[in-house]
Amino acid sequence: MTLSSIKALPGVNAPRVAAVLLLLASVASCARGPAGQSGPLPPLGPVAVITSVDQITLPIDSYEVTVEQTRTLFQASTAATSRCVQGYGLSYPAPQWGNAFSDTPRELKKRSVVYGFFDPAAPRSTGYDALGVGDSSAQPVISDAVHAVLNGMDRSKKPVTVYGGKPVPEHGCLGKGRAEVGDPPMPADSGQLPDGGPTVSATDPRLLAADARWSDCMKTRGFSYASPWAAYFDPKWRSVPRGPGAVSVTHTPAEVATATADLACKLSTNLVGVAVAVETAYDEQYIASHAAALSAFKRSLDDRLGKAAHLIATGGADAG
Repeated sequence: MTLSSIKALPGVNAPRVAAVLLLLASVASCARGPAGQSGPLPPLGPVAVITSVDQITLPIDSYEVTVEQTRTLFQASTAATSRCVQGYGLSYPAPQWGNAFSDTPRELKKRSVVYGFFDPAAPRSTGYDALGVGDSSAQPVISDAVHAVLNGMDRSKKPVTVYGGKPVPEHGCLGKGRAEVGDPPMPADSGQLPDGGPTVSATDPRLLAADARWSDCMKTRGFSYASPWAAYFDPKWRSVPRGPGAVSVTHTPAEVATATADLACKLSTNLVGVAVAVETAYDEQYIASHAAALSAFKRSLDDRLGKAAHLIATGGADAG
C-alpha cells in the first residue's frame, strides 16, 4: 500500500497517521494466497523457536523499502509542495517528518495474516492492541487560500484552477509534490514489491497443521477459533478508524482473556516459529522467480531517491 492518503498539512502528527496505516497494512501484508499451492511445496528449512518479535526476520525484508527511504521521499514531496505554495506568494508551514515511521518495521512484524498478533512483551491489559490511533489535538488553521492551492479545491470541494492569476496544478500543490518523486510507499511492506510480493498458500499443510495445534490448545482454554488471524480480527474487538479524531478503545475482559490464551498457545506450540519458517520458504521461492523484476524495482527506487535527494537539497527547486 502507498501513503497517498496522508495529507501533508501543517501540524499532522505523522507517527499517529502511520499507526492508522499500520492497522490497514496488517490486512494485506504477509497474506496467505487465495489459492492452494499449484506445484511442489517450497522446502522448509530449520524451524526456530520464536519467543520475541525481534526474532522475526524474513528473506524478503532486505528487498522492502526502508523507513529512511520512505522518509526521504516524503521530505522531497514536502519540499516540492512547499515551493509550489510559495510560488503563489503564500506561506506554508510544512510538517517536519522527524522520526515518523521509525517503529513501522517492528510494528508490522507484530501483525500478520499468517500468525495474527504476536508480542510477548506487550502488557496483557492491552489485549489485541486495538489502541486509539487518531489525533485529537487541534490542528493549526490554514487560510482558505493555502487550502485552495494545496488541494486544488476550496473547502466546499469546488475545484480551484487559478489563484492570483496563476494556474493551480490538478490536485493542487500536494498532488504536484507527490508527483515529483511518486507516491511514498509504506516502509517494510512487501506488498509494494513486484506482483505484490510473496504470498503463502492458504492450503499449505504445514501451516494448517500449526493452526490445528494452536486451535486445539485454545479449545482447552475455552476458546474456539480456526486460526490466529480469526482470533486477532474478531469483530467483537477489532474496529478500524474511519475518520479524524481520537479513537477510544476499551479492552474488555473477554478480549484480554482471549489474547492472553492466544499468546500462551502460540508459545507452547511454537506457531510463530513454524509460520516464519514457512514464510521464509515462500520468500525464497518468490525471490528466485522474480530476480529481474526485483532488480528493476530497485533501480526505479534508486532513481526516485536520487531525485528526492536533489529536491531536498534545493528546497524543491524542480517543482517551481
